[in-house]
Amino acid sequence: MENPRTPINPSEEAALELIEQCVDSSSEQSGISREDAVSHLVDDGIEQADANARIKQLLLKGYLYEVDNELRIPPRR
Repeated sequence: MENPRTPINPSEEAALELIEQCVDSSSEQSGISREDAVSHLVDDGIEQADANARIKQLLLKGYLYEVDNELRIPPRR
């Protein structure tokens, strides 16, 4: 039996969706830099400190992972 993912709150879910859109729109890359992710969240009206906090929580909860300074989204099971 698989372990379920740690739930995320609505603000984290919205941040994840925005990051997913950014990764999908840059088809030549498999991820996005943390700085670019923060910038996109700020452009969407999220305070910079909150953007950093949401990214940190998404990393801690396994919804994002980081490789070579690039945020990536793990495949869904």
